[in-house]
Amino acid sequence: MRILVLTSRRIESRQSGYDLRVANLCAHLPAEAHLVAIPLEEETDGPVGIAVDPLFASVEVITAFPPGRERARRYLRASNDHYMRLSRPARFAAARDRLREIVAEKEITHVVVFGVALAELAVTLEGVTTVLDVCDSGALTAERALSGSAHPSHGLQLWKDRLALRRKRVTEGRLPDRFDVVVTISDPDTRAIERLHGSSGVVRTIPNGVDDAFLTPLAEPGTRHGVVFWGNLGFAPNRDALWFFLNEVWEPHLRDAGVELCVVGPNAPSWLAGLAAHEPLIVLTGYVEDLRSAVAPYPVMINPMRTGSGLKNKVLEAFGMGLVVVSTRMGVEAIPEVRDGESLMTAEGPGAFADAIRTVLKDPELADELRAGAHALVEEHYRWEAVGRRWADLFTTAPRAGCAGR
Repeated sequence: MRILVLTSRRIESRQSGYDLRVANLCAHLPAEAHLVAIPLEEETDGPVGIAVDPLFASVEVITAFPPGRERARRYLRASNDHYMRLSRPARFAAARDRLREIVAEKEITHVVVFGVALAELAVTLEGVTTVLDVCDSGALTAERALSGSAHPSHGLQLWKDRLALRRKRVTEGRLPDRFDVVVTISDPDTRAIERLHGSSGVVRTIPNGVDDAFLTPLAEPGTRHGVVFWGNLGFAPNRDALWFFLNEVWEPHLRDAGVELCVVGPNAPSWLAGLAAHEPLIVLTGYVEDLRSAVAPYPVMINPMRTGSGLKNKVLEAFGMGLVVVSTRMGVEAIPEVRDGESLMTAEGPGAFADAIRTVLKDPELADELRAGAHALVEEHYRWEAVGRRWADLFTTAPRAGCAGR
């Protein structure tokens, strides 16, 4: 067995959830692997924290497919199945031909592609078993954004968003027929693709794991009278979650009680930066190298997610570090082992969310029980070693090459 891994960007940044998932799953591939990165956006300099050379027998970067001038008719296409081929025919052909050469030169038997964006290139490769890691269902994310966002789109943008959702539904519904194995990061994402495909049991779930840095023995809980949130603030569901928390939970229910909010992560929106500049109870740190040290003073991590899909890594990290998690049910839907009142607190409406925070802050015995339950859960189910075994098993049980329709 020899495996070719296709990615839509260079794998190098610890700030990227995509990069971390690729690197950790590829560390558990059961055979010699070769990486080909095909950047789909113009690359910019950024922090580098992942070394992929030890994971692969070879690494190659193929000419990028940068965005071009948009034409109105692109919004009318029925699916994303052939977007690259139609929009960049010469570059698509060159990338396809080079991938075919690599398959022949390296005697590749399996191709793993991370993300739907490169699916149309992967399905052109013949005589190999193809594995697609969708990660989050784009259709499920788009559905929730249209129905649940605090800042819904209007007019022309709403029309574009609805057309994009239609294309994602069509494209994802065809994936199980085009690939030998399709994988998502969570059961809700798996069910979303199976619903679009019309069959159950055809998609596998492989969650993320937790880095060992977050799995040290339980430390003493933080003592500040406050809560913490972390993540990439350029990610729309994270921005929406913070808007909901600040405007509907914190301001009317927690501000007068002196509950602090610490927000950790890059790309803060201007409205949040402006609020933090004038509100002493709100701390905005930006990106930090040492997340553990930044969040340790706080006993509670909030996860007020109302849109998006996939698995929230921040919840697993909080479990490992010993912070009590207060979350919406959507925020932990991808972690089936969690139990309300045993490993975390869940709440939906603004008042209930605030009540859950107040309860945990004033009841240290309950907080200790939740911390212990959550830490045991992540130790048992979400170490990368355990996740990696499930990932590796895919390659020994995958159908033979050519079983999927192309």
